[in-house]
Parts: sequence; structure tokens; C-alpha cells
Amino acid sequence: MAEEATHRLIDTNGIKMHIAEMGSGKAIIKTQKRVLLHGFPETWYTWRFQLKGLADAGFHAVAPDLRGFGLTKCPRDSYGNFKLTPLDLVGDIVGLVYALGGDPVFVVGHDVGTSTGWNLCRMRPDLVRAYASLGIPFGGFKRPTEEGFYGNRFGVPGRAEKDFARFDAATVLKNIYMLFCRFAGPDEEIMDLVTTSDPIPSWLTEEFIKVQSELYEKSGFECPLCFTYCDRMRAFELMAPWINMPVTSRCLYITGKDDYVRKFPGLDEYVTGGGMKRDVPNLVDVAVLPGGHFVEEDSPEEVNSLLIRFFKE
Repeated sequence: MAEEATHRLIDTNGIKMHIAEMGSGKAIIKTQKRVLLHGFPETWYTWRFQLKGLADAGFHAVAPDLRGFGLTKCPRDSYGNFKLTPLDLVGDIVGLVYALGGDPVFVVGHDVGTSTGWNLCRMRPDLVRAYASLGIPFGGFKRPTEEGFYGNRFGVPGRAEKDFARFDAATVLKNIYMLFCRFAGPDEEIMDLVTTSDPIPSWLTEEFIKVQSELYEKSGFECPLCFTYCDRMRAFELMAPWINMPVTSRCLYITGKDDYVRKFPGLDEYVTGGGMKRDVPNLVDVAVLPGGHFVEEDSPEEVNSLLIRFFKE
């Protein structure tokens, strides 16, 4: 399936962005493009089922490696820090859209890729025909505050990298996919939480780990961790001009029934109690599918069906 995708590098916003794409045809070239934004610890490959499903439905599907992931490198600023602000990330996708022809596109995001999708909707709504968010709603919730929560641990510069360095990339990825979402004790590291008795998700195949780990061996984990968990206050400061600004794009929210994110304080109430509809007035549906946080892996056919119907409406 993944072998059917074509690959190329796109010049955008000062970087060369690697993209995988599938689908062609007269109805696709102008306005039927879909841009798929992955999360952590993912790459373009997390969308392999959606690339195929959308292409078979007559769409041109494009899945980039986001800045610092896979085959897309991330530059550093004059102080040696990765250039990973929300403005950088949205700018990358804006440049990608124009490289694809400049017509408005349909956008799908998962995990931390949803943040770039939501921000694109607010900053450049003229480029978004519709947006589907998988796993993370627009706002209205708080992350767990416990020190042992993986998101907080991964946000401590250098700690996760030191933890990960004890293992090869394949083991690190397998452990991360298996441990969502657990809390480490004061004397534990996140990688130590996985045991040999832990169940392995049916979609977590050797082929999946092989492809993903080869890409992370190229990129390393430092930049993806910074992308996902570090310097959040700087991100909030840069987004201040858009505070309390609603998302006016037509939107769909998809979540897994057993997604650990649904346990975050206030999240379910925000999604079902009217808060998200207030912030995203053109939210057309909230879909709950079998599976966990990686719902596009757990229920690929159901996700594809929802996306195709949403995009064709």
C-alpha cells in the first residue's frame, strides 16, 4: 500500500518538505487536494490507509513529514534553537498549499498535527475548504499536571532524549505506542513503564515499526520532542493575536472511544456540552469510533468513510 505513494521534496518557507502523495485525475488537480498532518511519534506513514482510501475515492491526498520529522529537516536559529514556532509550522503548510497550486485544500490533523491545522484555520481560512481533527479538539481542556505524565516528562529538555538513548529507535517507538497513557513514578523513566506482558495493538506490526523507525533514525527524536512538548509558553505568546478567535471553517472532530485524551480534565464536557460548538460554530459532527488515540490505525476504514463523506458534502 505505502509503496504506491509517490514521494518528492517541496520548497516551502525556507525548508525542503518531504511529501508522500497518492491520487490523480481531472477532478483532483484544482480543488480536490487533501493535506494530512501527522502527530508524535509519527511521520507521513501514519496516513498510509488514508492516502489509499482517499485516492481510491478520487481525491489527491498529500501527507507531509512535518518540520523536523522523517525526511523533512528543521533549521536552527542564530541561538542554536530549532525554528519550531506555530508561525513556522503554519507557514510550512501555507507554502505547501501554494506549491500544490494555491487553491483551498481539505485538511486533516492528528495529535499535535491538529494544532497546526487549527492554527491554519484561524490564520489562513482562505486556504482551508474544511478541516477534520482526529484526537484533539480545538481547546477547552487541560493536560494532566502530574510530573510523571509523559507529556510533562517529554517537555523537560534532554530528559526524554537521555531516556530514549538506552534503546534503538524501533524499541522506543514500540514502547511509546504501547504505553499511552501512563504515569511514571519519581524514580522511573517513561521507557521503563512498558513490560513484556503489555498487549500489543493489532495494527502495531513489524512492518509499521520498521518503516517508522528507519525514518526516526534519520531525524532523531530531539526535534520531534521539541515540536511536540517544549517551549509551550513561547507558543502561547506568539498566538496571542488570535486568542479567543473562533474557527469559522467547516469542521469534523473524530475521536477513539478509548482515547486517553478523553480523560483529560474538562475535555468531554467541552466537546459535548457546547463549548466546542461555540468556538467552532461550523462543527458539523463529533464522531466516536472504536479504538484509542491512534484511531486512524485502529479504525482506518471507518475514518476513511467519515472523511470521504465529510469532504463530499
